[in-house]
Amino acid sequence: MKSLFVVNERSGARRNFDVAGVIRATASAGDEIVPCGQKEDLAAIIDRAERDAFDVVYAVGGDGTVHETARHLIGRAPALGILPIGSGNGFARHIGLPLDAAESIRASRGGSIITIDTAEANGHSFLSVMGVGFDALVAERFASSNVRGLKTYVVEGATAFLRFRAEEYEIAIGGATLRKRAFVVAVANAGQYGNNARIAPLASLRDGLLDIVIVDDTSPARAMLLLPALFRGTLHRERSVTTMQAAELTIRRPASGPAHLDGEPYAFGAEIHVRVVPKSLRVLVPAGAERL
Repeated sequence: MKSLFVVNERSGARRNFDVAGVIRATASAGDEIVPCGQKEDLAAIIDRAERDAFDVVYAVGGDGTVHETARHLIGRAPALGILPIGSGNGFARHIGLPLDAAESIRASRGGSIITIDTAEANGHSFLSVMGVGFDALVAERFASSNVRGLKTYVVEGATAFLRFRAEEYEIAIGGATLRKRAFVVAVANAGQYGNNARIAPLASLRDGLLDIVIVDDTSPARAMLLLPALFRGTLHRERSVTTMQAAELTIRRPASGPAHLDGEPYAFGAEIHVRVVPKSLRVLVPAGAERL
């Protein structure tokens, strides 16, 4: 497969290896590496990839890079490949990619291209998870930090507790409406935030449905007690957690505020319409990962 590796020059700034060298060491004939300094450059890069008949466009970076690259590839001929060199690597983990760069490329070379669902929130595409509530506040704080990694998430999360106030939400699905004061309302196409924090352990990329996860308003101490379940993949079994599935839903809250799409902060209004977009993105996955 002819592959174009789009390298986020700002991702993994503290990594201790030459990612371009790793790519070249495993390259096939026709492969190319393209540096990308700004996300605004992606549209032209993807246009060129389709025009020059590249089979795969690799997002070389973290979840933010994957999010932006996937958005531009939805409905296009080239497939999304992933070389995970970020801090969380949630989508890469979901599809079973190794996190070592060379091993990840080899696993992808031996894999196959499948077609998966994506989703939209108020017309903005996302690949894995969107949410409002506490995780949106943490995403906002994390994005403004100069340091990446799980430790930063923990520190920012602990600090965010000091200013977080839960809101009342209405979740409308079909003709039914659920009202909850919630700590988190997450809508998942894939299973995790990153770092193996699995917010929706049963989520599938190919079932035409989104998994809605509502965590009841809680105290900091009780929220800490949910962390083991989040990382074990058993959060859906907790009493304070409500889960549902739907192809389409609307989230209403008292006012505009933060949200996140794949960990990237967004500002949305009081009403957020979320829907699945079935079979809209081609993705290169490692061998054995066809059932997702």
